[in-house]
Amino acid sequence: MTNVNKIHNSIEEVGRITKKTVKSIIKLCIFVSLVNLPFITVTQLIGMDAFLDSFENPEQYMYLQGYGHSMEPNIGDGDYLVLQKSSYPSFSVNEGDVILYCKENGGTACHRVYSINSIGAVKRYQTVGDNNDFVDKPIYENQILGKVVGVVVNNLWNTISMKIWDLSIHNLNINSIAQ
Repeated sequence: MTNVNKIHNSIEEVGRITKKTVKSIIKLCIFVSLVNLPFITVTQLIGMDAFLDSFENPEQYMYLQGYGHSMEPNIGDGDYLVLQKSSYPSFSVNEGDVILYCKENGGTACHRVYSINSIGAVKRYQTVGDNNDFVDKPIYENQILGKVVGVVVNNLWNTISMKIWDLSIHNLNINSIAQ
């Protein structure tokens, strides 16, 4: 075999290796993109701050599915609510926030805070459903379970993304990885 043929064969081999490498890189990029899409989706839905904080403080966040029509059009029947729990260290409620609270009858409601007034050291909250024509009975701080920090429209992709996020914040706790 002449030197020219050896060089030609070597160039062909490099070409095959390069094609395999490029295909492998493309496959890896597609895989990484698909794996990260749910996280990108959740970040867009609840915001970067809440998303990152949920990994640092997973016990302070939860999501649940809302039911009913009292908060439409802002929260639809079956939409997912991302809650910051009232046990969160810097938890606060302001007028205009949407909160989840225990009602006197033992049920729960998710309504917007209409007004806050204090009687001595005791805060009293008036809430109202966005789609309601009446103000609810007053509630007190000890009835508040959490504040809505994100609303996720119920569709197949968002449902999958939320479930992956929930599993991740409880299984990939940043504090345990950093130690």
